[in-house]
Amino acid sequence: MLTGGESGEMEYFLVTNNPLVKGKYPQLVGHYLAGPVIGVFLQVRDLIHKGHRLLTHPLSGSLKPGRIPFKTVFLSRKREDLDFASLQYIEESIDLYYRTVPPTPVRWPEELLADYGAIDLSQVEAALESLGS
Repeated sequence: MLTGGESGEMEYFLVTNNPLVKGKYPQLVGHYLAGPVIGVFLQVRDLIHKGHRLLTHPLSGSLKPGRIPFKTVFLSRKREDLDFASLQYIEESIDLYYRTVPPTPVRWPEELLADYGAIDLSQVEAALESLGS
């Protein structure tokens, strides 16, 4: 399990806009942003510039980021030198978001929001399992 040693603090945290993830894993959510996926991506980019690095790819799940309502990204808690690979991944994700976002905002039916939330949550759970948590 990835922990911070004596304090038991996890070595990672989540940036998400998914209320299901926030509700199930509040202790892991470092940043919760209500709103579109681009807010998550921009926050992740800012955190990468501060020395955090990506632990999950922002485009995991093979879904077009401009066409989904929820996204969760894992980042390292420890801050180090700027990780250029992480920065490149998030910049490419931001670019793809802008290339795939529809010209008019999508009004998501509640059933579809629930489905997309569940998909994102299942990706979080798979990542936690692979991290040994």
